[in-house]
Amino acid sequence: MTAPAAVLVTEPRAVGRRRTPLLTVVGATLGLLVLLTIAIGPWLIGKDPYAIDVGNRFAGPSAAHWLGTDELGRDVASRIAHGARATALIALGAVALATAVAIPLGVLTGFLGGWVDLVVTRVVDLFFAIPSLLVAIGVVGLFGPSLTTTILALGLSYWPFYTRLIRAAVVGIRSRPYVDAARVLGASRLRVIRTDILTGLVPLVLVQTTVLLGFAILDEAALGFLGLGVQPPQASWGSRLAESREFILAHPELALVAGVPIVLAVFAMNLLSDSLRDRLDAKRTG
Repeated sequence: MTAPAAVLVTEPRAVGRRRTPLLTVVGATLGLLVLLTIAIGPWLIGKDPYAIDVGNRFAGPSAAHWLGTDELGRDVASRIAHGARATALIALGAVALATAVAIPLGVLTGFLGGWVDLVVTRVVDLFFAIPSLLVAIGVVGLFGPSLTTTILALGLSYWPFYTRLIRAAVVGIRSRPYVDAARVLGASRLRVIRTDILTGLVPLVLVQTTVLLGFAILDEAALGFLGLGVQPPQASWGSRLAESREFILAHPELALVAGVPIVLAVFAMNLLSDSLRDRLDAKRTG
């Protein structure tokens, strides 16, 4: 009789134990590493990213220069750390701009429908006919390459997809019974949008924002590689990648050092978005 009792005591503990997936841990670790690079990297390295030392070009890693020096004798580690701040600012600004445009338009078109939905949907379809990178290149060509222009270019290239996603989610939420009940009880449209629609959009916005951050980091690198992003001597991950392009055969380590942070940051955002989506889905269905 003692064995079954032991099983009854230990079994609920085993069922109640939840383990954090390995990919979530990896994503959180990489994300924390990126945040530390942005926050304390320049202070920890303590080198001027713009100081030129022509006599010390292409130096290897050492105690003075952790990742060596580039074609102008500048400290590579310092430029990577300072460039992380510029890249993060571009990614956050572009995603914030896209979100600020997509949420109001998506909510209005999905909730109101009618001619508002028709007009906005046609405009979104027009933007979908043009590749997003081509839209970004057009904006940069119109206003000139700079950090602010890169934010504007990426934000304008992201909002159509984000708007369509928000609209589809609002259409689904609008048809749910608790929204109909709120209308029957006399709730105004503004109250329904504020208490029911926007609340239901929170999981989608959190996941999609994380995904777009990864896309923004990658697209900033693409624009920088084409010479249309942040301009030298200002440091960013994209501009650092562009600067190493001319020496990729003689000194491939410069391109490798510039590309690895981009890959790790995008990988971290993808892992975190997947983990966040799984947790929110489990919470909603649990």
